[in-house]
Amino acid sequence: MTNVVILGGGLTGLVAAERLALAGVTAVVIERESEPGGACRSFDMEGFTFDVTGHLLHVRREETGAYLRELGIWDRLAVHERRAAVVIGGRTTPYPVQINMGGLAPEVRRDCLLGFIRAWCRRDEGGGSAATFREWVLERFGDGLARHFFFPYNTKLFRAAPEELSLDWIGRYVPKPTLEEVVDGALGLERRGVGYNAVFRYPARGGIRMVPDAVARRVAGLKTGVAVTSVDLERRRVTMADGHAAGFELLVATISLPSLIDLLTGPLPEEVAEARRALRWVRILNVALGVEGPAPSAQHWLYFADPPVPFYRIGFPSNHGRLAPEACHTVSIEVSLDPGSGDATAVAAEAEAAAAAVGLLDREKIRVRMVNVIDPGYVVFDHRRRDAVAALRRFLGDRGVIVAGRWAEWKYSAMEDAILDGMNVARRIAGEPGA
Repeated sequence: MTNVVILGGGLTGLVAAERLALAGVTAVVIERESEPGGACRSFDMEGFTFDVTGHLLHVRREETGAYLRELGIWDRLAVHERRAAVVIGGRTTPYPVQINMGGLAPEVRRDCLLGFIRAWCRRDEGGGSAATFREWVLERFGDGLARHFFFPYNTKLFRAAPEELSLDWIGRYVPKPTLEEVVDGALGLERRGVGYNAVFRYPARGGIRMVPDAVARRVAGLKTGVAVTSVDLERRRVTMADGHAAGFELLVATISLPSLIDLLTGPLPEEVAEARRALRWVRILNVALGVEGPAPSAQHWLYFADPPVPFYRIGFPSNHGRLAPEACHTVSIEVSLDPGSGDATAVAAEAEAAAAAVGLLDREKIRVRMVNVIDPGYVVFDHRRRDAVAALRRFLGDRGVIVAGRWAEWKYSAMEDAILDGMNVARRIAGEPGA
């Protein structure tokens, strides 16, 4: 294969192109933004560095570590033990809440603990037929944790009712404790190191862009600032906003699945059009602030479940990287929005006011502000998603299109997965055994 076009210069697309080059395959990467990295980028403003929302490296595979060493950046990634907390009813307790109830108000703690024990007993009696996220939470954690955390938090994040969500996204992302762990946590005997993100790596300075930048330097065929306006699968051609076109023998798409379908020329089969309409997602409004003075919390980030608080998460990235001038700190506030709705300016102001109200922001000390809207932000794993994605992948696969990465595969994944997805694409195209 000598003519490969990759849509999207995020981490997956960059790694795929870089690995293909080593296999002797030339790939052109087309990225609409002026610099590579996709959502894994960083920006400098008056001495502050802001990432496009939170991006941390949770390295579980030796293959990933070896690759980061090959890029020459492994030793520049500091290792951190996660410091995260959950705020419920104005009380803060360590994350994950299901094994750290000790910081909750006594009546809330009792409610959650009794609910978990009752659910545990029902499971021992043969329960276990959950088909929705709502049923799964009640079955596994009980009605107390469901009512105080899981239902309000995930409704706020996904802007969908718990019964609308499937179980396809649970995987390693929701810690599933034993009864002993829950009881210990309720008694204040904190357990550390639980969950896939218990330990993470992050650049000692410069922001998360260090990772995609290191890959991009090894990609000769990278074209940035180039918007694609159409993809003709019959003629095997990609057309760009400046009128230029690029032919391809093989197309690799790492851009979002709905965006890819919307770029296709010609009428779509009704099954494909219906599958495209079925895809749901939320946008993420990220308010990044540079603030004078020390951070008001030692936590890396905090989750907020209570519905009156507009944001679902607030973080202090300068607690894990050199991202602010001396005697200053950075703040990252994240709010979930429906696609195509929500005044970003008004929502950002509301989020700042709410952060100040809970004591995590002094608005008079804000020195710089950057507001981003990430679209898409999170895939909504409703009950139509699996069949819709399968139909779209069949359609694209039959026409020689490979989809790879979080957005093209319409899934939830982390930075390490993006790197591994790029490697797997390169192996597949190069025809390596086991790819």
